Amino acid sequence: MKATKSRTMQMIDDALEELVKETGATPELLLSDRGMACVMRLVSNLFEDWRGCPVKQCRRARCCQGPDMICQLHGMSRAEASPEEIADVNARMKQIAEWYLERRGVW
Repeated sequence: MKATKSRTMQMIDDALEELVKETGATPELLLSDRGMACVMRLVSNLFEDWRGCPVKQCRRARCCQGPDMICQLHGMSRAEASPEEIADVNARMKQIAEWYLERRGVW
């Protein structure tokens, strides 16, 4: 388990590094709503959450199309989910993204 967690953390660190290189993202941009959504999609893509996403657009593109992290509702469609459930999922994913950015030393 520890080796898998370590490997996952390294994958996310590498992906964040690549994101910063590709976009020239500054800490301010990464901490903005747009940057946070980008990091949330990045994490979702690393775990290939689009495979089970109820949004056809994500499955067709083979990557998270955001902005809502509907894939984290685990089989529930956007129509079945209440606005509170969607907001909770987005808040949880934002916390995860903030944690990764903090661990990376963005702030």
